[in-house]
Amino acid sequence: MTIYLYGKVVHQSSNYIIFDHNGEGQLIYVAQIERFKVGDVRKVFISQIINEYNKVTYGFDNFKEMVVFEDLITLQGIGPKTAISILNAGWENIISYIATSNKEELTKIPYVSSKIANAILFNFKDKYAKFISKINNEDLEKFNKTVKTNQILKEFEDTMRMLGFKPSQIKLALDNMELTNNIEESVENAIQIISKKQNETRIQS
Repeated sequence: MTIYLYGKVVHQSSNYIIFDHNGEGQLIYVAQIERFKVGDVRKVFISQIINEYNKVTYGFDNFKEMVVFEDLITLQGIGPKTAISILNAGWENIISYIATSNKEELTKIPYVSSKIANAILFNFKDKYAKFISKINNEDLEKFNKTVKTNQILKEFEDTMRMLGFKPSQIKLALDNMELTNNIEESVENAIQIISKKQNETRIQS
């Protein structure tokens, strides 16, 4: 059983990458696609879902994220595609919501109904509460910082979408700026970046 692949990201789409591993291009579906940049030489943890019709590979930034994915797909009503969609909220956020019984935040995630949220909490609350309790202070600080960063990113993306910007425009902005805790300031910076790009395109055409 293959746990991870080592290679190079050669293509990035909206929800998958093409990963060059030993000269072969692997199509791998991932959450939070922005973490997998074209040109990156890196390790990608994988989970392969095989049935009589096809074989699909799902990829993860680290082993813990892969474990959360494999936990989620054991539940009735959560298939691999839904699990990946859930992980777009950030695996750190997901286990934080589970450990603290935060059903309200769980049900804000696409495809997570009240029934599914209850099943997630019932099956995994103790497991992830225990996991977080065992993290040492330094790692816990990093974990909490990542959760906060993911929340800021989500709020920024939600605001940009509400303002009518396309995913490609949001990605352009994120690739060319650093998010801050001030969402209004980040949105203003993003709009400037997008407007500048649009003006450059008009001039070139």
